[in-house]
Amino acid sequence: MKIIKIEAIWCSSCIIMKSRFNDIIKDKNIEVISLDYDTSDITNYNIGDILPVYIRFDNECETSRLIGEHTKEELERFLS
Repeated sequence: MKIIKIEAIWCSSCIIMKSRFNDIIKDKNIEVISLDYDTSDITNYNIGDILPVYIRFDNECETSRLIGEHTKEELERFLS
């Protein structure tokens, strides 16, 4: 599984979700690519105004997205 994580340093939801995300993935075999909303080329991902965005890829195909601030439980379901 690969996750593309799009966030911004000014985004309060991104700051909250960062610790939740890092706690969950520390024991999992997940490739994470972090992109900055303001400095990375994210045009191929069709990102709107709500951050953070987590895009899940299984076998190189996008399978789902999680957008905005979520509970740790919701994030765990997304990653399982």
